[in-house]
Amino acid sequence: MVTAAVLAGGLAATFGAGAARADLLVSSSEFSTVLRYDGATGAFIDTFVMPQQGGLDSPDGLAWGPDGNLYVASERSSQVLRYDGKTGASLGAFVAAGSGGLDLAEDLIFGPDGNLYLGSIRNSEVLRYDGRTGAFLGVFVAAGAGGLDFPTGLVFGPDGSLYVASSHSSQVLRYDGKSGAFLGILVSAGSGGLNTPVGIAFGADGSLVASSLDTDEVLRYDGKSGAFLGAFVTKGAGGLRAPYSLTFGPDGNLYVNSFNTDQVLRYDGRTGAPLGVFAAGGGLLGPTYLLFTPAAAGCQDDATHVCLQQGRFRVAAAWQTAQGAGSGQAVRLTPDTGYFWFFDPTNLELVVKVLDGCPLAPGHFWVFAGGLTNIQVQLTVTDTATGAMKTYPNPQGTAFAPLQDTSAFACP
Repeated sequence: MVTAAVLAGGLAATFGAGAARADLLVSSSEFSTVLRYDGATGAFIDTFVMPQQGGLDSPDGLAWGPDGNLYVASERSSQVLRYDGKTGASLGAFVAAGSGGLDLAEDLIFGPDGNLYLGSIRNSEVLRYDGRTGAFLGVFVAAGAGGLDFPTGLVFGPDGSLYVASSHSSQVLRYDGKSGAFLGILVSAGSGGLNTPVGIAFGADGSLVASSLDTDEVLRYDGKSGAFLGAFVTKGAGGLRAPYSLTFGPDGNLYVNSFNTDQVLRYDGRTGAPLGVFAAGGGLLGPTYLLFTPAAAGCQDDATHVCLQQGRFRVAAAWQTAQGAGSGQAVRLTPDTGYFWFFDPTNLELVVKVLDGCPLAPGHFWVFAGGLTNIQVQLTVTDTATGAMKTYPNPQGTAFAPLQDTSAFACP
């Protein structure tokens, strides 16, 4: 237990600190820029990535890498470009043009294994690249596997599977998160009126939402069975025209790129009710993908990661049993603490916190964790400021032992 005396001084301030402000980054495809907006007000801040900087040509997917930098899919030049996460300065090509057969780069995502997954839309494949070097690791989802036709949105689900929006076949398909093997159709063709899905995301309740580009809607499905649950954002609500990508923001609300009106619209994350235009202007033309990211650190909470110590430390948990494997579902408790559930949101499995012990000689960041499980678990903590990573395994059939690593990461 951390005592009140230990928390005095520098540590006490940490518990009272709020999370770093999240800015909103939006791909402006027609001007080949990435624009930045205030994550609280939607006010335009600046052009984070300048027109065609570093060879950018029609930007699509955005991802915040474990190194704290921004990765952008440059669609027409068929490459992934990397930019400084604080300044937007070009750091060069991370995935070279055409690497591994890449032909029109669409969405991209860093997986639970730390590698980069990228949709290649012209040949209907998902390709995998080394998350540190950008080297091609192979075709993860083979051309057209399971009927894949024009892959757009990518997301790793609560079960560890990779879900892909198959835009031209109006489906959402499911693949093994480790092998890429086809596991089946989650959302069948045209279910609920789905027509040309692009963005997909899992909500806090485990349901899946998908943008329906050609019907001006966002539709909602059961995240396990794929059953249609109704229109989450009804046709044209709030002025929605040609919804492209979408994401749940730090406030729990849903943000959607309205491609034909050059706006980012906001909707209540529980009901789908329109909350108005969130961001527009600043040269936004043809918004495709969007990404919330803390301005001060290279980490963003999502379904399987929680970012602690003002976003510096990225925490994930992977589980495995004889019946299968998956990623723990992350829930934030405080700026320092989060927990993971594996099989049911009401069944907490693992609690973790990262504390700033730098004011106390010899000075380190501490990782504390406790588990309510005896299955095989691997807890991974990454320092996004330095790239350092620590893993904490728990063997199958063994009660999770309390973890108190007071020399986990170097300061500052």
